Amino acid sequence: MPSANLLDFSARRFETQPFPHFCASAVLAPALERGLYEWLEDAATWELTTTDFYEQYEFSLLHIELPAHLRCLVEGEMPRLAIAELESAFHTSDLELVGVTIHKLTDGQRIGVHNDFIGPAESHRLIIQVNQDWTEANGGYLLLFNSANAEDVSQLVLPVSNSAFAFAISPNSHHAVSTVYAFRRYTLVYTFASAAV
Repeated sequence: MPSANLLDFSARRFETQPFPHFCASAVLAPALERGLYEWLEDAATWELTTTDFYEQYEFSLLHIELPAHLRCLVEGEMPRLAIAELESAFHTSDLELVGVTIHKLTDGQRIGVHNDFIGPAESHRLIIQVNQDWTEANGGYLLLFNSANAEDVSQLVLPVSNSAFAFAISPNSHHAVSTVYAFRRYTLVYTFASAAV
């Protein structure tokens, strides 16, 4: 399958508030999404990470041997297509891929308000939901905030499977994930940095 058919941002909707971001639906080819989901359900490489504002399972796709049908996620044209899309959407240039991880939140886990800002090492992030059979009762909503105040919610983004959320990382890119209930919430996370910095 040509790489151009593996990643589709034609349904992209860009917004500047509460911080620059875009949402898109049906971004991965159906066969790729299904293959990724099935692989994640059987994956045994999860590592539990705990900080002061979240607890989640995760691992990097850049440091493991991926099945042949999933190598396109980190190799070849697909990462370049993602870079081109973010450069176009956020009017930037010289982005380079610096991380590809999978995150998993399970029953009772959540992520508190944070902004992901660590300086020039990371400038943009693309998140793709891989949540087959998700319902609103399962929670795990992506919340966007006007400030660091947890009461200052601006938008709620549904973690619908095969949807994408991309944003420019800054001190103002405050977001969180609400509590997950009776579900395994998977996200494929691409992190980029500006090579010009």
